[in-house]
Amino acid sequence: MSENEEGTPERTDVRKEEEDSPRDRTRLSDICADVKISEVMSEETTVVRESESIEDIIELMTRTPYHSFPVLNENDELLGVIGQDNILELLFFERSHRHHHTHLMAIKALSEDASTLMVHHPVTISPDSTLCDAADLMIKHHIDRLYVIREKKLAGVVSRADIIKKIHGLRRQ
Repeated sequence: MSENEEGTPERTDVRKEEEDSPRDRTRLSDICADVKISEVMSEETTVVRESESIEDIIELMTRTPYHSFPVLNENDELLGVIGQDNILELLFFERSHRHHHTHLMAIKALSEDASTLMVHHPVTISPDSTLCDAADLMIKHHIDRLYVIREKKLAGVVSRADIIKKIHGLRRQ
C-alpha cells in the first residue's frame, strides 16, 4: 500500500489489492452461470423403492456413506426422500417431544415401507439448469443436495460439495 504526500494510505491502492485477489479475478456469477448441472451431477445414485421395508433401508444406511436416499416408484419417478433424520425419529420416537408424539405414533404404526416414512416433494432441478440455479435453491431451502430430474425420471443428484469442487477447480484454471 502506498502513501500520499501527507503520509496516509491511499484508498485506491487498497482497492487495487482487493481487485487482484483470486475471488475478484474470476467472478463467481460468471463461473456458475456457464456450468450446467449435468456436468457436475452424480448419475450413480443409490435409490430405494417405495415398497422397500424400513428394516432394509436401515440396513442400507449402515452399509453406505449416504445420509438420505431418493425413493422411486416402479417407473423410476422420484416420489420422495428418506433420510437418517426420518429413521432416527422413528427409532427413538418414545424420546421425542410431546407435540411430536401424535405424528410419530401414526408414522410408527404405518411404517412398513419407504412410502410411509419418506418426505414427499423433494426439491428438484433440471440437468440443463446452472450451478447458480442449484446454489440458489440449496440456500433458499437449506438443503445439501438436489435431485436432478429429466423427463420425470431421476437422472442424478448434485450436492453442495459437487458445486464447491467444480467452482474451486474452475477458479484455479
